[in-house]
Parts: sequence; structure tokens; C-alpha cells
Amino acid sequence: MATDVPGPKKKKEEDEDAFMMSYTALMILLLTFMIVMVTMSTFKEPRFRKAIGSVRGALSFFPHAGGEDMALTGHSGVLPEETLAKALREESLEEKEYREAVQEAKRIAGLPGFEDLEVIETADGLSIRIWDALMFPSGGADLHPEVLPVLDVVAKIAEIRPGKVSVVGHTCDLPISTEQFPSNWELSIARAISVVEYLSAKGVPPDSLFAYGVADTRPLVPNTTRESRRRNRRVEIYISNALKRENGHADRAEGRS
Repeated sequence: MATDVPGPKKKKEEDEDAFMMSYTALMILLLTFMIVMVTMSTFKEPRFRKAIGSVRGALSFFPHAGGEDMALTGHSGVLPEETLAKALREESLEEKEYREAVQEAKRIAGLPGFEDLEVIETADGLSIRIWDALMFPSGGADLHPEVLPVLDVVAKIAEIRPGKVSVVGHTCDLPISTEQFPSNWELSIARAISVVEYLSAKGVPPDSLFAYGVADTRPLVPNTTRESRRRNRRVEIYISNALKRENGHADRAEGRS
């Protein structure tokens, strides 16, 4: 009984097919590595999700269980150039909107009556410092209507560039003892919570909002005069560039008081 022995031509074709598949796999892996490295160099959650979608599109080039072999059927659109171009356009628009929102916050800080507002850009994100005279009545935690336009811009910035939004309430060293606020600890956290609740109502995701009350433990200047105490009574809002979800982990910015 004769056996079917592959001829030289058939073996050569099989070797060429194996080489092409290996070469294609190598090129796609290199493309995947490049996409991930570029994305992680300026990590942002929305951009990362888009890049992962592009990687999945590239990997779909390979046949899988229940799927078709796109390399053999000749489908177009295997490489994600259009997806990447769209992601870059959206990122450019996002950056433009972010810059405009930050400039709006700085513009408000320069207006008469808003001397108690300070906007600082850092490598980690944005720091917004608001002294209590602009935000709250003396000894209270209800927001003044005058500060709401500032918080509206903060909410817009947090929407454009999602990240951890930390609100830290500070007081001076003068003691308070009321039925509502037995100490400065309760007052500082209540003020931070008032800001967090307003930002949440404006659409900032609740799981990105964190409220801290530190009383008089982190003064900007020594509590030696009436003016220095006024400077220490404040709320600071930090918007980081990337959302950190570690339980019980405070953003490094909270230490910059």
C-alpha cells in the first residue's frame, strides 16, 4: 500500500506559510508593544482604554475558536491606524478643553472679590486653594453662593480629565465648641464634605471624590496673628492626572500644605 509522501513543492509552500505566519506574529507583537509603551508614557484612563481597544483590534488578526482567519480571508482594516488617529484627535480636543477650563479658573482668581482663590498647576495635576472667607460663614460649613462658579469650573476640569479629586478642610488653632461642631476636626471635615457633595451633584463621579479634615494640624504659616490665622482657614482641592483607587491611600498632594 503506497503512502502519500509530500513532494518538495508542497513542503516548500508549507515552510513559506509557516515563515509568513511567524513574521506576521512578530510584527503585530511589536506594534502592540509600541502602542502600550506610548500610552503608558502619559497614562490616562480614557486614553488607556482606547489603546487597549486598538491592541485587541490588532490581535484579532489571529484566528480564534469560532472566528475566522482574517489573514487568509483578506479582510481590510486589520491595523488600527484610524482608531489611533481618532484617539489622538480626541486627546488633542481634551487637552484644549482642559487648558481653557484651567485658564477660566485662573481668570476668576484674578477678579475683584476673589483674592481668596489661588490656582496652581503642578506636575501631578491641579491645586486649588480657597480661603474660608470666600467659602463659608464664620464657624459654619454652608457654601457661600459666591464660590459656586469656582466649584463649577472645578467640576468641569474633573470631568475633562478624570482623576482623584481630594478636598482637604483646614482650620486655624482657635478652638470651636458648638452643638454642631464640638471641635475643629468636625468643622474641617464638614467643610470638605460640603464641597464634595456639591461636586458630586455637578456630575463628578463619587468614587473619585475624597474628603479629609485635618483641623489646624497643617498650617500654612504659624498661628501668631489674626492675619496668619485667616490664611490657615482654607479648603484645598487637588485634582490628580490619574485616578488612584487604593483603599485608604491618600494622594501625595494632601501633604503639600
